[in-house]
Amino acid sequence: MDEAKVTITEEGRSGSVRYESEGRRITGWWEFAGGDAVAIVSMGSASEWQHGHPWAMERRAEILRFVGEEVVRQKASGCRAVIDEEGGWITITR
Repeated sequence: MDEAKVTITEEGRSGSVRYESEGRRITGWWEFAGGDAVAIVSMGSASEWQHGHPWAMERRAEILRFVGEEVVRQKASGCRAVIDEEGGWITITR
């Protein structure tokens, strides 16, 4: 995934997260959370990917991990990403 990139936009207390690789894209959303969770990112369920992004299904776990790592690197240094692969949820925690 050397050429893959993640772009995060902010629109108040939420925004979008876009994964791009090889000319293809998967767009999700994020919002701030509470407690130990700093933010919640949704990249879509496995079912949604099967219909909208079948090209990415074999690499789903790898892509979700990459998105989580990039969100932490770009916006939440010192935090970690907890991934629910089936649901496509990424929780950024302290």
